[in-house]
Amino acid sequence: MQDGHLCPSLELRKALPHDFPALQQMLELYQYELSDIWPQETDAQARFGYDLQYHRQGERFHAYVALHGSQYAGFALVAPAWLTRSEGFWMEQFFVLKRFRRQGVGSVLARHVIHHHPGAWEVGQLRGNTAAQAFWRELISALTACSFVEVEVLEGGWQGVVQQFHVPAAA
Repeated sequence: MQDGHLCPSLELRKALPHDFPALQQMLELYQYELSDIWPQETDAQARFGYDLQYHRQGERFHAYVALHGSQYAGFALVAPAWLTRSEGFWMEQFFVLKRFRRQGVGSVLARHVIHHHPGAWEVGQLRGNTAAQAFWRELISALTACSFVEVEVLEGGWQGVVQQFHVPAAA
């Protein structure tokens, strides 16, 4: 599947400075949507908050956005691996607005981001997020020809299911 095949008017790119306010707002929606399985406190303005300082710098942490025409459709945050590996990449956060789900946006965005960072990967889903687990299992299976390992993290500050896989550099 080529990027854009399912979504010909989709723009995928690294977040630019002017994208960060929209990215921050999408993170609020994402955190709210997961608040039943990801317990978090809000601040005095009822915001969850998410520190994007490292993603703005774009050195080891990366932010990507998906736009459908002029409208934001989703985002992906990439960080250094940390949970089950010491090298590679961690899909820190990944979100597609409900309006754009089940149209291929998530798959195209995920493939775009992963292919831009060849090497070892870990992608995790919270224990109660069964929809995300199904999405990532299917996508990673297709991406790696079923060559991935799935582990369950049962202890520590983050618990859930993690897929470990490797993406070769493009020829």
